[in-house]
Amino acid sequence: MSECSHEYVYGGLLNVFDGKKLLKVFEYWKCRRCGKVRVGYRSPGYTSPTDGLLPEPRDDGRWMILICKQTKNVEAYYVKSREKIIHTCRNRERELYIDDEYKILSKDMEELEGHYGFLLEDISPGVIDISKDPVKIIKST
Repeated sequence: MSECSHEYVYGGLLNVFDGKKLLKVFEYWKCRRCGKVRVGYRSPGYTSPTDGLLPEPRDDGRWMILICKQTKNVEAYYVKSREKIIHTCRNRERELYIDDEYKILSKDMEELEGHYGFLLEDISPGVIDISKDPVKIIKST
């Protein structure tokens, strides 16, 4: 099987706010040949689209946006079903698992408290406000 010579087209973006404060902007591009998705992010003050460009995935998976309300941290992870994410918050490492439907789970339900996971392509283009409980997603059409 030959390696794809990617031809990316813009897929969309996701703005993440804490009330009126912008935390991060995630953007993605999708290869029109093989469907691979490339993701980048920017924080306030950074305008270069390559500063936060994440590594190109090598295998089949999906990009998940993980929100930690406890630390007001937002991260992108490339995940596959039945994998785990090691997430650190409040000086403690947490193991979060991805089920077959790309939902986050934990062996200890307290681990999940204040943590939300969303597939980027499912909620983009859109806006997330993490100041709401539960977090509020506004998907553009």
